Amino acid sequence: MENPTTRKNDNSGHRQRLRERFCRAGLDGLQEYEAIELLLSYAIPRRDVKPLAKQLLRDYDSLCGLMDATIYSLTEKHGMGTSSAVLIRLVRELCSAYLEQRARAVEVLGSTKDVEKFVRMKIAGGQKETLMTIYVNARNRIIEYDLTPGTVNRAAVFVRNLAQRAVLCNATGVILAHNHPSGLCLPSPDDIQLTRSIDAALKTFGVKLLCHLLVTPAECRHIAVG
Repeated sequence: MENPTTRKNDNSGHRQRLRERFCRAGLDGLQEYEAIELLLSYAIPRRDVKPLAKQLLRDYDSLCGLMDATIYSLTEKHGMGTSSAVLIRLVRELCSAYLEQRARAVEVLGSTKDVEKFVRMKIAGGQKETLMTIYVNARNRIIEYDLTPGTVNRAAVFVRNLAQRAVLCNATGVILAHNHPSGLCLPSPDDIQLTRSIDAALKTFGVKLLCHLLVTPAECRHIAVG
């Protein structure tokens, strides 16, 4: 019969090796399932979590999919404890806050990669189409941003409200971004028409549409403005 103490010691030694590899090389030193395994070990200290880590990556298709999972999905559909599910979501939200602070701290036109990373973290993995509007000041730094969930059905009203919001924020520029839950990173005719409508509306207020980003978990594409 297997000795429980021996099993516990084996798990402890394995986790210590994972920690040491992470300290030496970061995530490059771990396979994806090992990174999730190490993370879960802090919420589930007395159980072998390797099978769970591998199962989560299979069920959510990728690390991005897992990070975008809701607490409800993790606990109800996968039987995880609340502590483990909260830990996964906390890591995601901390990453989002980190990328937001980086994007706010730089001149966005000179650091488009920071903005793209921030936008993708916020909306790329969403299950519903979401429009993100980023308002930029004269120094091309982020003032504020709005998230509009779901399809914009009343486009004319939405465009007018967006332009008025830009004026209230004292914005000189706007960055648009939206996701395609299908994963297909190709702009639709409606996407192109909405871009043109917003560009025209902003111009009447002296505000420039800087770019329109279309994002999925795997890609980021710029929709032509003007």
